[in-house]
Amino acid sequence: MTTTFIISEEKLRFFTDLNDSVDTSLLKNAVREAQDIMLQRIIGTKLYNKILSDIDANTLTGAYKTLVDDYIQDFLLYASYYEALEAIYIRPRNNGLLKPTGGENSIEVDRSLFNVKRQNTENKMEFYADKLAAYLAEEQGLFPELNTNNKLYEQYPDYGSQYRSPIVFGRNARVGAHYEQAKEAGLRITDSKYKQYPWGSNIE
Repeated sequence: MTTTFIISEEKLRFFTDLNDSVDTSLLKNAVREAQDIMLQRIIGTKLYNKILSDIDANTLTGAYKTLVDDYIQDFLLYASYYEALEAIYIRPRNNGLLKPTGGENSIEVDRSLFNVKRQNTENKMEFYADKLAAYLAEEQGLFPELNTNNKLYEQYPDYGSQYRSPIVFGRNARVGAHYEQAKEAGLRITDSKYKQYPWGSNIE
């Protein structure tokens, strides 16, 4: 189990609307889940472990420090908040899902309000996830761990799946029927603005 945290509980409280009454252990568990599941899925186990080791040894410097300070921590703020929301607002009980209101008191959950809150947090999380993924795609040469062979039990980095589409549409094609049909079929679509990539320049 991960005991090293890339983002602190204090920073999570400061940059979100989480107040001091939220249990510390709940937030730490949310950060741990966000790191182990969401972040590791993007950057892969090799780079993830490298960052944790550097933090433990107080040797996080250079490109790795830039990656953490400018990209990973922003993503983890909202990924951790997203993981914490359900435990904060909804507690499973024998008589269903309840929202705690103080002490032993609780009321039935208004799922619509909870879903709005969680969707808003997810939107922010995905924004920073895309920003992190784009940075890794552009600067992968700075992080050799991204291209290191992984064992079966290690997570392979998934930072660039949005840049590996087999089908590329030009920008004007976004308004066409074929673009919408491809989206509905679940095909990954590469944006033609990424002209530096061989798969992101023209319609095939």
